Amino acid sequence: MPSLAESLAAHRPALWLEVSPPRGANPNLLIRRLEAFVGHADAINLTDNGLGRVKMSGLVFASFVKSRLGLPVVLNFSCRHRNRFALKSDLLGAAAIGIDGVVALAGDPVAQGDPNSASAVRDLNPFGLLDMIAALNRGDTGEGKPALKTLPSLYAGAVANPNSVDPDREIALLERKARAGANFVITQPVFEPETARRFLVHTNRLSLRALLGILPVKRASMATHIKEKVRDLSGARGHFDRYAGMTEDEARAFSIHENLELMKSLAGEVAGFNIMSWGGTSLAIELALEFSKWRKHVNR
Repeated sequence: MPSLAESLAAHRPALWLEVSPPRGANPNLLIRRLEAFVGHADAINLTDNGLGRVKMSGLVFASFVKSRLGLPVVLNFSCRHRNRFALKSDLLGAAAIGIDGVVALAGDPVAQGDPNSASAVRDLNPFGLLDMIAALNRGDTGEGKPALKTLPSLYAGAVANPNSVDPDREIALLERKARAGANFVITQPVFEPETARRFLVHTNRLSLRALLGILPVKRASMATHIKEKVRDLSGARGHFDRYAGMTEDEARAFSIHENLELMKSLAGEVAGFNIMSWGGTSLAIELALEFSKWRKHVNR
């Protein structure tokens, strides 16, 4: 199987599925669901307590994905609840079990009043975390001790938001992440090719491999919730209005069709797509399998 860097440099777009580890201590149900993706996926991208909700350790669940499914794994590392000591330790653990890529991000905010909000650490920001990854890859633990005898090989990425209402600030942040050592960038979901192409001008200039976020919508109420509550997607509110009045079956079918057409239109311009499972793992897998079938057909 090609390395992550090789699959992102290939002429066909990579296909990643973004999922959250299980809420409890049993990995088996989600592992069985992900079996459908074997033979189709280029990587499983694991969130890190997304939306500020506690899940199984991504590092532990990644080991199940690697050992039982044999799929490449990209692991998100949030700065929100780890100090630099814990981040460094987990990064070395990720290297030890063969994690294929790591993503540096700040972490979703925790709602005020949530008991988890008091435990936020933020000892590092994503730029500092990218610097740490680069140092570890050189064998430098930052502790004034001799270099590591076995060097990690952590392929580092970052996140960005093409829908930002302040695009100049977003591109400035992206430039800082590229300078700090990011090799690829995963975006917030995009819904129209024009937004994606404006963003790709900058990733191409910075030599960053871009994986566009793709978000299938399960039902009209989900579209309304995102429109009203997810500030990062405020620039895409018009898209969510299109789901008003749809039944769940209509919303699913419409979302699969619209996202599939979007992915086809951008397939020759991006390193890949990261299909998000906010609307449930089964819906995300359905879209991923449809795109995989199309990708295989056009590359025969």
